[in-house]
Amino acid sequence: QYNVAVDIYNDHAVIYEYAAPKDVNEEVSNKRLQDIIYLTGKQLDIPAEKIVVKVRKKQKGDSQYRTIAQQDQSMVVTEYGAKFKVNLFDYLDTGLFLDHRLARQYIQQNSQDKRFLNLFAYTGTASVQAAIGGAKSITTVDMSKTYINWGKENFELNNIQNPRYRFFQADCLSWLDQAQGEYDLIFLDPPTFSNSKRMTDAFDVQRDHIRLFETTKNILSEDGVLFFSNNKRGFKMDEEALTALGLKAKNISDKTLSPDFKRNKNIHNSWLITRV
Repeated sequence: QYNVAVDIYNDHAVIYEYAAPKDVNEEVSNKRLQDIIYLTGKQLDIPAEKIVVKVRKKQKGDSQYRTIAQQDQSMVVTEYGAKFKVNLFDYLDTGLFLDHRLARQYIQQNSQDKRFLNLFAYTGTASVQAAIGGAKSITTVDMSKTYINWGKENFELNNIQNPRYRFFQADCLSWLDQAQGEYDLIFLDPPTFSNSKRMTDAFDVQRDHIRLFETTKNILSEDGVLFFSNNKRGFKMDEEALTALGLKAKNISDKTLSPDFKRNKNIHNSWLITRV
């Protein structure tokens, strides 16, 4: 009945309340949220001013990028030797997807001397882990100027400087259509759905994942690995169409889901896709 998630960042807590269905009495749901706020502070010994409350509901179009409060309070957290800037107040998401910790660790462990491409890169955290893992070159692509700049800040935080580490602000689908060269490791973590004004057309991960693989395959090196992930509940990989493309997929969701997300196995799906 208490439909919330509590994330801990250093000495702060972020409480995400998932919007209640219309048949739940508003007073009841408000009371439950107050219970959660009170108990989070009490059980975890966190003062009220370090507890942030946000409501998660379906995002449409550009609304997923809008600021929700302009406090500009950021902090630095560490993960597998990397430092990341997070902002718990200004956006719905904090700058770091916690359910992808083990995915980023995989990238760090498998990027030595690789040409790495990070698509739909968000704040470039996977790119930072690739750099720490010794990637030969890194290309980071995201449509949002805010996130690209945030990614550059994450690189600076870790004292990463390399002329072969590049950032592009672009619609990933259009960028892929024009892309040249080859990559040995590609991290592809698209949104479930997007109809942002800056994209040429609406994107649906279930409907469009094969089209996405088709264009990505053009820049995947002969022995390259495409690490594909998404957060769509009930996502079904189109194995038949994948085989027709000359690709095969190995589901590694159980390996990329850290213990604190094990109760909700739908939080994300992930695959390693290679040539047959």
